[in-house]
Amino acid sequence: MNSMTGFGKAELATKLGTFTVEVSTVNNRFLEISTKLPRAFAVLDSRMRELVGGFLSRGKVYIYVGFEEKDTAPGRYPINGRAAEAYLRQLEVLRKKLKLPGNIEMRDLLLLPEIASSAAIAIDEELVWSAMERAARRALKALVAMRQREGRAMAQDMAARLKAMAKTVKKIEKDSDGSVQRHRDKLKERLEQLLEDPPDSVRLEEEIAIMAERADISEECTRLVSHIDQFSGSLKAKGAVGKRLNFLLQEMNREANTIGSKCSELSITRCAISLKEEIERIREQVQNVE
Repeated sequence: MNSMTGFGKAELATKLGTFTVEVSTVNNRFLEISTKLPRAFAVLDSRMRELVGGFLSRGKVYIYVGFEEKDTAPGRYPINGRAAEAYLRQLEVLRKKLKLPGNIEMRDLLLLPEIASSAAIAIDEELVWSAMERAARRALKALVAMRQREGRAMAQDMAARLKAMAKTVKKIEKDSDGSVQRHRDKLKERLEQLLEDPPDSVRLEEEIAIMAERADISEECTRLVSHIDQFSGSLKAKGAVGKRLNFLLQEMNREANTIGSKCSELSITRCAISLKEEIERIREQVQNVE
């Protein structure tokens, strides 16, 4: 079981230059990928998304690719001399016209458009992708390892809470033993007190029995134990289990609510509240499970 929160980073030095890849993820219902690649490598965006999809199935993914060129030879970043001369002449005329103090310096010219610019980068798509993919795979593996570690920690905590819930269900079953009969006796006593002229005794017994049976929570306890067992098994499963865990929690919460509403005995009501509290604590963690 993996968490949806994690971070991975990798650097790779190649003949082209140094690639830096950073990947971070947070929880999300689906897989949502946001990429930031150097403009020259934008053509590789779809390949990067496909690569990420092979490692992750859920979560919001932020992936950044940095690149530092190795080739810094003269001529790689040319100065446009003609544009600089034209700008300088115009600036000198403007300075004299406006009677501005000071001199025009090189740093002033470099701020103007078309003076200094890098030469267009003609890339070999396959060569660049080969290097970028290796760096991205290393970063993604580091990310997955972190998500797995956090997932194991969450699974251990949830497993402990499930054991506590199982004990609570056993206590409910023990406390509810004979509760139907007790409920039946209370109903009969109250009806006899309210009715001055009791109706047919057989009919009264039937109605009391039907009302008392509605307070039986044995089926809810059985289903709740089944859900707990399925949840425990899913914690050990490989792959994305978050959606399944969330569904099981919904079913567990439904059974706990029914137990609380059907049974009026104080001890069982307290146990039902305890179950719902544990379910809510687990739910908070499940929101971050892949």
